[in-house]
Amino acid sequence: MSTEIRVQHQPQSAADSLRDLIMAWARDQDTGEPRYIFELDADRRGNKSRCICPSCLEPLTAVNVAKAEYIRRPHFRHPPGTEKHSCSIVAARIALLKEIQADGWIQLPQSRRRATATGLSGQTYEAWVTAPAEKMRIANVNFQDHARALLTLDDGRQLEVLLTGSAAMSTSNEICACLTINVEDSEVASLSPEEIRKRLTLMPDWLCWQSHWQDNVLDAQAQGLLHIQMIEAMEVTPSDLDLSNIPAELRRETVLHYLAKQILRDAGEIQVPAIHHEVSRHATTGAVFTRTWSKPEATLTLTNIELECRLGNIVPDVVCNAQDELGNCLPRLCIEITVTNTIGDERRTRLQQGGDATLEVDLSQTGGRLNLAEFKDMLVREIAFKNWIWHPEASAALIELEKQVLDDVQKEQIETKNSQNWREEVLAMDVGEIGRRYLAAVTAYLQEPDHLDNSESGASRQELASKQSEMYRLADMLEIHGYLGGKRINKRQAARILARFLSLKQDRGVGYRVKTGFEVLNAVWQSRDGNRQDIPMYLAAARLWKIHLSDKQAETVQMWRREVKASIAAGETKYLRQPINDRLLALLFPDLAGALAATTKYVLQKLFLPNPQPNVRQDGFLTGPDLERWLQDHPDSASAWQHLRSRK
Repeated sequence: MSTEIRVQHQPQSAADSLRDLIMAWARDQDTGEPRYIFELDADRRGNKSRCICPSCLEPLTAVNVAKAEYIRRPHFRHPPGTEKHSCSIVAARIALLKEIQADGWIQLPQSRRRATATGLSGQTYEAWVTAPAEKMRIANVNFQDHARALLTLDDGRQLEVLLTGSAAMSTSNEICACLTINVEDSEVASLSPEEIRKRLTLMPDWLCWQSHWQDNVLDAQAQGLLHIQMIEAMEVTPSDLDLSNIPAELRRETVLHYLAKQILRDAGEIQVPAIHHEVSRHATTGAVFTRTWSKPEATLTLTNIELECRLGNIVPDVVCNAQDELGNCLPRLCIEITVTNTIGDERRTRLQQGGDATLEVDLSQTGGRLNLAEFKDMLVREIAFKNWIWHPEASAALIELEKQVLDDVQKEQIETKNSQNWREEVLAMDVGEIGRRYLAAVTAYLQEPDHLDNSESGASRQELASKQSEMYRLADMLEIHGYLGGKRINKRQAARILARFLSLKQDRGVGYRVKTGFEVLNAVWQSRDGNRQDIPMYLAAARLWKIHLSDKQAETVQMWRREVKASIAAGETKYLRQPINDRLLALLFPDLAGALAATTKYVLQKLFLPNPQPNVRQDGFLTGPDLERWLQDHPDSASAWQHLRSRK
């Protein structure tokens, strides 16, 4: 079904219509016959017209009758105060000539023409064109006024006839009126004109027509504008598209599919959205493993574009070859354009099973109607209305992500199981033996010259890494037994602290670029103020292990000891330490246990800081600040004695 187009006038307002109404016909009150305004002579001018309104039967005034010059053309008028609205509407016509000046000029109003059409979607469109108002000189005046009348025959039959009244100006400025009665009945044709006129009765519902000599041109222009408007709105069928076998409700959608093919073929490219996959799984241990994959937005170059090409059991709207900016090719890209035909699960499954990359352009998300320019831009440039139904690379990536995450979960669970088994094995081992092996591993690691620099060979670096790995493994075993970790030092910090004790015990630099134990002790003494709490412990170790000192060095060490005592006696905390790592150090250096116990914060304050007697309860247990100091100095035993805080 082709698009229907019809043309009509722009309706005037009621005020404009009433202002320009002209009554050219009336009924002779003497004879009852129709009387044309130009038939009257000067004797029947004004209220002497002896004519009445055929509608309300009120007397009429004849205006400008028998005048050669006038501003407003001759016409009938109701007397002032007469209720005449309905009469004017049915008995008069809109004036063809609004104003005729004495010098022969006429002011013609503008003429507007409208074209309307119904588009494929059922939406109505319209276009207007206008011929401007213009002032023109009159070459001659020839009025033609039409009226319908009933002709009554002798046998009672009534025929509807058309009366045409015209008037022409003679060379002597006389007005000549002429009446034409158009009849075809043979019986009526045999009657004289006077007899016919006596039998005529004006019909009270006639309206005379109005036209413009440019109506045909204006109508063609309006139709042209309307056609362009509907093409832009994609509401007309392209000339080379046959929709005869397409249901009416699917024609606009078919046109959109067709235009999409033309647009993509002409553009030769399309912007496609990014693809992002994220896969997460929870392991039984509570850990969450996540893997992601992304493919960025891209501009695809399109070739070999086909419309509605059947591929097995699917018929995509557009089928083409595609290549991105990097030269990656899609052997076949399918594009589905949806308006109201939403892609359901079954259709989506069939498209995915087809194995070709498939892109959906969902016009239902546009939120309103699109014009052709917007449609072109959206198809080529916009990505907000596009989504991938299936992409071979993305699908393969998603499968790989699922596999990787599953492997991560399984690996976590295996490692957790192995860790539990290993923990049980470690707890069954003698911690003293672990400590000896750990100290030997630390010594071996620290004895590597300068811990290797960039000049060492790859084999040497591999050996260092192996020793470090063994050292950390044994440290993990000690952590399982509660000697490392938590509030205590970790395995990386332990190696640095043990380097000091090993250097003092062996009276040589172990892990230090110095040769003697004193040089290591001097390096410790140079520690920053915030790191000097452990100095009393190192001084006690140096005395216990009797590092070699020259007289000058011995004097220096004594000076350090005096400074420590003075600081503690002054109430400072710079040299006061908590014994949180003493359990580990006593395990690794059993002979150091006494020195460690003698250099804790509580013991040093008791020795060098005058304090009142400890608060002891009647049952012999410490209380108050003394209890708090003891709990801080013995963190490994504190949990067993926390109940003392609440006992009275």
